[in-house]
Amino acid sequence: MAHPILSLWLLVSGLGLHACGQGAPDQENHPTAVTPPASSTFLNNSHFAFRLYRHMVAPNPSRNVLFSPLSFTIPLTLLALKANADVHTQVLQGLGFSPTRVPDNQAHVHYSQLLRGLLPPAGECRTDTGSILFVGQKQIVLPKFADLAQNLYLTEVSFACFKNFQMARDQMDHFTRKKTHGKIGTLVQDLKADTVLILANYMFFKGKWKYRFDPKLTELRPFSLSQELTILVPTMLWLGWFQLQRFYHLHSYALWLPFICNSTAVFILPDMGKVRETEEGLMNENFDTWTQPFPLRHLRSIQSPRRHLGNFSTNHAHEGLPGAEEEDVTNLWSFPMSLIPAIHFNRPFLLLVFEESSHNLLFMGKVMNPNAKS
Repeated sequence: MAHPILSLWLLVSGLGLHACGQGAPDQENHPTAVTPPASSTFLNNSHFAFRLYRHMVAPNPSRNVLFSPLSFTIPLTLLALKANADVHTQVLQGLGFSPTRVPDNQAHVHYSQLLRGLLPPAGECRTDTGSILFVGQKQIVLPKFADLAQNLYLTEVSFACFKNFQMARDQMDHFTRKKTHGKIGTLVQDLKADTVLILANYMFFKGKWKYRFDPKLTELRPFSLSQELTILVPTMLWLGWFQLQRFYHLHSYALWLPFICNSTAVFILPDMGKVRETEEGLMNENFDTWTQPFPLRHLRSIQSPRRHLGNFSTNHAHEGLPGAEEEDVTNLWSFPMSLIPAIHFNRPFLLLVFEESSHNLLFMGKVMNPNAKS
């Protein structure tokens, strides 16, 4: 169901009144906290991302979820700066911006440049992001606002006839397919009678893992959707030394996996039946836990689904969950597999993808069923 933009606006503005709690550090399970680099001090989007994740998961906990907190932030910053001073300050704080004094006539250029600077550099990882603001036909949109949205915030404005649901849906689906090159076909299933604005947002990310993962070592293996239901999914295997850590208070293992483009993925594998407990623990975890490299000390065999998730994918030659160092591990294959501890991503898991220099989340989500779309 599509939500009016007011619903998301109220959600974001409410986030400014809360902060994620930070549990007492455990020397074994928590890397030492560090001060984020100066480049990241203007935005910390982890609180916004975690609360938006909770909002998106609540209606259907068994569904795949994948979204980009950063791509949400770009058009919402545009809308926030067009509100009165009290509202836009509250919303910007809810999005994770640090308080700053910027002259009104420079604010849009200032914030748009900061946000676009957080996207991965072109050439190393492919990133394509944008937004579409669908506005009711009776609303008035000034040409200056439309130009500002498109040129600074990667947001295009289009009118839609919300009073006629079928017509509005056809208009929005056609426009969305065009903007996303057919990757997104259906935008909304239903509309509320009082809808006046809909903000559609997308981000495509295609990156190469820093350490190779041989895609030829793939076979069908079981994946447990629940304790009662198992399916077969294409699964990859790799041996090596991995940046892997056990978090007992989160009932999970976590695998730290860098891309070549100053971005890193963290895959969090809850114990069977503990997804909800892990999610709740993650909401209260210090985000610095995930932005610092785990020790490279674990010899493991890793098995993981070889799948694209929604519009997030890795390079075709490096799909799956890599992580072994770029070194000769050929002799490891002569070891009896029974002697090498295994980590199987053969049940629901969570993922975080963040930009390393700013520590801002590019993606957040969970895989409940690798064969289903997010």
